[in-house]
Amino acid sequence: MARNGLDIPSFATSQLSLLAAELVAETSQNALLLSTHSPRTLSRAGLAITNLTLSSQRTGLGGKTVLELDQDTAVGGEALSEHSIHVGDIVRIGQQPKGGEKKAEKISMEDKRSEGVVIRLGQKSVQVALDREGDEADGLGGKLWV
Repeated sequence: MARNGLDIPSFATSQLSLLAAELVAETSQNALLLSTHSPRTLSRAGLAITNLTLSSQRTGLGGKTVLELDQDTAVGGEALSEHSIHVGDIVRIGQQPKGGEKKAEKISMEDKRSEGVVIRLGQKSVQVALDREGDEADGLGGKLWV
C-alpha cells in the first residue's frame, strides 16, 4: 500500500492550530452576544438558562468548586427551559439583572461572573465545575443565569 504524504506530527499540529482558531472565533462570537443581548433574549434563543438558584456547592476532583443550580421554584416550571447547552460546554454564571437596574449596577454584576464547565445536566438542574481553584460562589446570590 502506498503511504500518504502527510505524517502524524504535522497533522496533529495543523489540527491543534485549527482548534485554537475555532476557540478564538467562538469566544469572540459569544462575547459579542453577551454584550449586545439580555439574558432573557439569549434564553429565548436557547443560548442561556435563566431563573436558576444555587442549591448546593461542593468540592470536586482536583479541588475545583462544583455548583449545582436548580430552576427557581418561585418562577415556576419543574424542568429547565429549552436550551442548547451540553456537558463539556464552557459557561459563565452570573446574577440575573432585574428590569429596573441601572447600567452601573449591571456592569458590577458582570465583574462578579464565574466561568466553568458543565459537568452534569439534568431535567431539573445543571452542575458546573468552576475553572479557578478556590473560586467559590461568594458573589453569586439571588436569581442566576448560565
